[in-house]
Amino acid sequence: MKYRTFFICTLIFILTACSSNNEATQKQSSAPKKENSDSHNKQQIINEEITPSVSLDSLKKMSGGTLTNDLSYEEDSGELETNPELPGSISAKLPDSLEKLSKEAKDTNDYQKGFLTLLSSPNYPTAIDKAQKYESPFEEPYLPDPTVQKKEENQAAPNKAIILLDASSSMLLESNGEKKMTTAKNAVKSFAQTIGKDSDVSLVVYGHKGSESDADKQISCTGIEEVYPMGTYDKSEFQESVNAFESKGWTPLAAAIEKADKMSRSYDSATTIYIVSDGAETCDGDPVAASEKLSANGNTVNIIGFDVDAEAENQLKEVADAGNGEYFQADSPDDLKQTIEYEWLPSMSDLAWAHTMAPNGWEISDEYKKGEQAPREMFHISKREAFRIDESIKIMEENKWITEQQATELKDWNTERRNAFYELYQQLGEANRDKVNTHAEQIRKDIQTWVKKMEKLKEESGN
Repeated sequence: MKYRTFFICTLIFILTACSSNNEATQKQSSAPKKENSDSHNKQQIINEEITPSVSLDSLKKMSGGTLTNDLSYEEDSGELETNPELPGSISAKLPDSLEKLSKEAKDTNDYQKGFLTLLSSPNYPTAIDKAQKYESPFEEPYLPDPTVQKKEENQAAPNKAIILLDASSSMLLESNGEKKMTTAKNAVKSFAQTIGKDSDVSLVVYGHKGSESDADKQISCTGIEEVYPMGTYDKSEFQESVNAFESKGWTPLAAAIEKADKMSRSYDSATTIYIVSDGAETCDGDPVAASEKLSANGNTVNIIGFDVDAEAENQLKEVADAGNGEYFQADSPDDLKQTIEYEWLPSMSDLAWAHTMAPNGWEISDEYKKGEQAPREMFHISKREAFRIDESIKIMEENKWITEQQATELKDWNTERRNAFYELYQQLGEANRDKVNTHAEQIRKDIQTWVKKMEKLKEESGN
């Protein structure tokens, strides 16, 4: 009986021990699972890759917090209200997230990363990209330079310019006490000297043969002559050619344009035609059709109508339009000279006021504001983020999830972060102000250089 009792007790002891071992084993096996779960939660609350410091590089990589990732740029970049409140979508979830953070964080650095993991803005990259892509939009001033004409790519041949000068009998009339022919010749001399600096030049004259009588119509209408052959400009030879004819006959404008068209076909570059005329076609030709045909080959027809009536002006305008060129009106000798100066050399008045083409103080100041807009938006984003962090510190302090010492350290860090954002805002704004200043100064220098060059050209051309 004793042995039986001993056996039963021993059996009970063994079973009890096994049961205890099994419970211990189960507890041990469940412990790693708890650690994995905690580790998983920790990864959700604290993003170890986040950098709490403020720099352009770190902010460009900022993807937004788990509670703030859906903040739109518009609502996030606006100025912070006087008495702001957390958005409902954030305030509802924030306490639970902060409680989890308090259980995961081991030091102040973890709290900083945790706050940013939860509450950082997703909009820094957009604001910084806008700020850095800003370019000063000042328009480049129009500074025409007759000595520099555009050439086609890989085109080695010089530009060609044909001047067609009307020498019909109407040019014998006076305008303001001077023969129109004399005025036109002087203007053409000046004009050729200017464009001859960069182009080969030819002078074709028409209306200088025969007379205005019906008997001489045929000889006058066919007497179109290239008095200065296409080539490099030579001042003495060109002026001698201009002085070698006088006004006499009819106005074969169409035939003159046709001659220019025929001449241009033998050139290896596009040709620009300049016509100085005081009247419409009188030789039964079609100058509009001739001009259109000439321009079809890539050439251009520009006309100065000198002291013309309404009928003649209408025709000359049509000729210029058909030739893909421009028409200019000159009603007096001064107008003719100024018209040529306006198109190819600026007037002294233009040069005197050229500085006004540069951006003025008001324009520069206004552009400063535009250049600072994106940096300011970035700063507004940072202020909203700082407010969210401040509110989080309060919640954690009220719930005793952090100590007073930790709360003080986190508040100081958030203040330092605000200051760093302000410095970055200033830095980006200053960079854009420098862009404005650099562009404005470059325009001013370009204008000054242009004015000096034009003054020298005017002096050389006798204007």
